[in-house]
Amino acid sequence: MKGFTAKFREIQGGIHILSLKSKSRLKKSARKTLNAINQSIPVLLGVVSAISLLNAAVPEGAYSEIFSGNIFLDPLLGGIFGSIAAGNPITSYVVGGELLSEGVSLVAVTAFLLSWVTVGLIHLPAEIDLLGKKFALARNLICFIVSIPVAILVVITVEIIGALS
Repeated sequence: MKGFTAKFREIQGGIHILSLKSKSRLKKSARKTLNAINQSIPVLLGVVSAISLLNAAVPEGAYSEIFSGNIFLDPLLGGIFGSIAAGNPITSYVVGGELLSEGVSLVAVTAFLLSWVTVGLIHLPAEIDLLGKKFALARNLICFIVSIPVAILVVITVEIIGALS
C-alpha cells in the first residue's frame, strides 16, 4: 500500500506529463479566447454608444417614474422591457450598471437582465424557424415567467447577505 507522499508524487507526475501533451491545446484555447474577446469589443462599444444616445434622448428622471420601487410591479415591467429588447450576457453588465445609476431598483434591473438574455421577442421568428413554434413559444414564456420570481429572490438573498455581513 502506497503512502500519501508516493500517491501525491504519482499524481503530480501525471499532471506534468499531461501539461506537456496539452501545450498545443493550451495555445489553441488561448487563441480562441483572444478571438472571442476581439469579437466582443465592437459589441461592447456599440452598447456603450447606444446607452449614450438613449441617455441623451430620455429625459432626466424618466426611469424613476416608470420604475417606482415596487417589489412586484418593477420586476414585471423590467421583464417586459427586457423581453422586447435582446442582448447578450457580456453587455448586460454595462446596461445594468447604467440603469442602477439612473435610480432603477435592483429588482427591476435583475428582471430586465434575466429576460433580456433569456427571452427574445426580436429573434423569436428565427427561433421558431429553427426550433419549432411550440418549443420556441414555450421556452420564451417559461423564461419570462421564471425571470420575475428569480429577480425577487435574488434581491431578497442579496439583502439578507448584506444584513449578515
